[in-house]
Amino acid sequence: MDVHGRRRGFVTAAVLVALALIASACGASPRVTREVEARDRNGLTGLQASASGSADSGQAGQGDVGTAAGGSAAATGGGPAAGGSAAAARRGATGGGAAGTASQIAGACGAAAPAGGNGGSTDTGVSGDTIKIGGTFFNGNYLDKYSQVTEQAVKAYFQYTNDQGGICGRKIQFIACDTAGTADGTKGCLSKLADQDKVFSMGPSLDFNLNIVQPTLAADKLPWVGDSGLYGEEFASPWMFPTQLNGTDVGALIATFAGQTLHTKKAGISLLNDVAGPGCTKRAQEAAKALGYDASATASNGQVEVSLDNQVSTLKNAGVDTVLFCNDPVNTIKFIQSAQRATWHPKFVGGFVAADDVPQAAGTYAAGMYGFTSFDFYKSNTPGIQQYRAITENYYPNTFHHFYEQAAYIGAEAIVAALRKAGPKLTRAGFLNALKSFTDFDTGMGLHINFANIGSSQLSSGLMLQADNSLNWQVLTGRFKSAA
Repeated sequence: MDVHGRRRGFVTAAVLVALALIASACGASPRVTREVEARDRNGLTGLQASASGSADSGQAGQGDVGTAAGGSAAATGGGPAAGGSAAAARRGATGGGAAGTASQIAGACGAAAPAGGNGGSTDTGVSGDTIKIGGTFFNGNYLDKYSQVTEQAVKAYFQYTNDQGGICGRKIQFIACDTAGTADGTKGCLSKLADQDKVFSMGPSLDFNLNIVQPTLAADKLPWVGDSGLYGEEFASPWMFPTQLNGTDVGALIATFAGQTLHTKKAGISLLNDVAGPGCTKRAQEAAKALGYDASATASNGQVEVSLDNQVSTLKNAGVDTVLFCNDPVNTIKFIQSAQRATWHPKFVGGFVAADDVPQAAGTYAAGMYGFTSFDFYKSNTPGIQQYRAITENYYPNTFHHFYEQAAYIGAEAIVAALRKAGPKLTRAGFLNALKSFTDFDTGMGLHINFANIGSSQLSSGLMLQADNSLNWQVLTGRFKSAA
C-alpha cells in the first residue's frame, strides 16, 4: 500500500493551515516558514531515506531552526515550531498498518471537538478539555543530563500539539515525576501518577527499574507508551509500548557490524551488570557465534564506578581485537579513558552511545570508534529529523540531542497519533485499539515500530556512526539488520 502517496494531499493542506497558525502565534523565522512550506509542497519524498541524507528534499539549517524559538520558549513551552507541522500531518494517526491519515479515519480527531461534543469525562484522566499523561525520569541519577533533555523533548511535542489546538477539544497535560533512578522512586512515582494524579496513560519516560512496574499496570489497566525499553519485561507486557529497540536487539546489531564489516576475530564485551546489559550481551554473543567469531570474554561494571581499569585489564589480557559495549554512555566513556591509560587501543563498537559528548568526553582514543543508533542520526537532514529538531529547539533552544531523546519524542508522536485515531469519546480501550492498529508505524526517523507486537524483532534495524579525528560523529553506514 502506498501510504506515503496517500498522505501527500493531506500533508500539503494541513501544513499550510499550520503555517498560518504559526505565523500568527509567534516564533517561526520567515526562512524556516518558507523552507518548511516548500518541503511539504514537494510531498515529503524520501521519508525513509538513510541518515546520509540521500533523499533530502529541502532543508532548514540547524542554526535556523533554533531561531524559531522567539521570546516565548520557556520551560513549559512557547509558540509552535514551524518544522513540526509536517511531522504531525505526515504521521497523523497512521503507521503502515492503518488505512489512511487521521483525516480519513472515521471518528478521528482534529483539533476542535466535533459538533456533538467530545463526551467530557469519558475515562480516567480525561475531561472535556484535558488528557493527563504521566512520565518518569531519573533526573537525580548519574545519567541525569540525558534524562533532563529527554523530558524536554516530550514536553516540546505535547506543547506543540496543544499550540496547534489540541485533540478533539482537549489539551494534553504532561505530568513528569523524578525517580532519581531508584526502585523506590519508580514505585512511588507510578503510585502518585496512577492513584493521585489519575493519569489516562503513562507516556514517554527515561527511567531505570521499569522491570518492576508490570503488576501495577496490569492491575490498573494502565497503558505505558514510550517507556525506556531498557528491560525485556517492557517488551513482554501487554500494557507497555517502548519506542526504541530492545537492548537485546542492539547487542545482535553491534555484533553483526563487528563481524560483517570489521571482520572481528575475537571480541570482548563491556557491559553494565543490570538494565539492558545482560540481555544485550547474550544476543551479541549469539550473533557473533553465528558469524563465526568468539565474543565469550566479558567485563561487567556497576552503574557508578571510579574507573574501569580492572575491566580493561580483563579484556586486554583475553587478547580481544574489538570491544563491544553493552554499557551506558558514562561507563563507555570511562572504559575508553581507562584503555588509553593502559595504551591499549582495540576497535570500539558502542551500542548506547549516540550522543555528541560520548566521543568528546572519552578523549583521543575515541577517534575512529563506532556507535550504533536505531534512529536516523539526529544531525542529518532527512525531513523527519529536521522537523524533530525544529520542534524541540523551538521550545528548548539550549537542548542537545541523543538517541534516548529521539525515542521519547517518537513516543509522544505515537500517543498523539493514537489519541487522534481513537476519536472524541476517548477511553483507554479505544486508545489501545488505535495504537495497536499501527503495525508498521513510521517514526520519521528511519525506525518502524509494530505496536501490535512490540516484542517482535522483525522491524529491528539501525545504522552505524563513526567518530572522526575531531571526535564528532559521522554517519558511516546505511540501515542494516542483524545476522542472527
